[in-house]
Amino acid sequence: MKRTRTPASRISGFSLVELLVSLAIGLLLLAGLSLIFINSSEANRELQKTAQQIENGRYAIDILTRNLRHAGFYGHLHELPILAAAPDPCETATAANLFNGLGAPIQGFAAPDLVTVPDVTATTCDDKGLLPASNLLPGSDVLVVRRADTQALLPADIAVNNEVYVQSTGILGEVQFGNGAAVGNNKADGNASVLFLKDGLTRAPIRKLHVHVYFVAPCSFGSGANGVCAGGDDTIPTLKRLELTSQGGATVMRLVPLVEGIEYFKVEYGVDSQPPAVNLTTGLTGDANVDAYTLTPANWSEVIAAKVYILARNTERTLHHTDDKSYTLGTTAVPAANDNFRRHVYASAVRAVNIAGRREIP
Repeated sequence: MKRTRTPASRISGFSLVELLVSLAIGLLLLAGLSLIFINSSEANRELQKTAQQIENGRYAIDILTRNLRHAGFYGHLHELPILAAAPDPCETATAANLFNGLGAPIQGFAAPDLVTVPDVTATTCDDKGLLPASNLLPGSDVLVVRRADTQALLPADIAVNNEVYVQSTGILGEVQFGNGAAVGNNKADGNASVLFLKDGLTRAPIRKLHVHVYFVAPCSFGSGANGVCAGGDDTIPTLKRLELTSQGGATVMRLVPLVEGIEYFKVEYGVDSQPPAVNLTTGLTGDANVDAYTLTPANWSEVIAAKVYILARNTERTLHHTDDKSYTLGTTAVPAANDNFRRHVYASAVRAVNIAGRREIP
């Protein structure tokens, strides 16, 4: 049987036009998939930024409120020193000055407006170069919290060399500097204890003294002396803290960065000033109720509560977003920044139970 061969011109396949149409359709599909991928990635990045901002804001509020709740806790000590003047928050050398500072468990320095830094020039924080104007973000306050550690030293525990401790009974207290040895039945400085509990034999508990100074710096990492923000540093506003501690065998105020993206930090202080007469039972004025909130209390020993406000922003810009909102931080209004950062306000009201409890009338 004779077979017929198909001419080469009649072999089926893709023409050039068909190939070009197929390539065009494929490119359109690829462009659509790429656009979906880009939008999904951008949405994921924004979710991550928002999640970080929420975490930062909540963490900052939690740090401040937890510390404020413990303000004024000095172990057994009930009768606090009477303030002759506002204490120095960066005192590190004199035990008597540190002890007198216990009379102001909560203290603050308010920024008068959004373009001015708090005035701390009368403190050694400024003298020591810890809180110069370049290390304070305009408009944000400075908060000082004093308290003792909730865990007392055991006889076998080491009193760290030049760490600051407070030992107290109900009516007497003493600030001591550690000598680097086990406490035993002595003071933190190694001398024989003179403060005992009711049995007259058990020495009064010794606890580390915490003095924390909170503020907002204009950078997250400062390259200047003492970690101060300097030219060329990043511009991420950051909540930071100076804390009384021992470092290299010396008593210092150490700088600790806490939370990035905290743009404004404001505090209103709850004052218990009424009735003004000393109560015969408590030995103090007031009745453990807040009579007014103010930015600048006349007497820091009367502060028994605080309202804390924080404005947190993303640490990275969102290019297609414009923040045209204004924000209210208590009595302070922050106008719209009209930039590419997303922001949110966090607030908390705190009653300092250790301070208010001393004023409660049975």
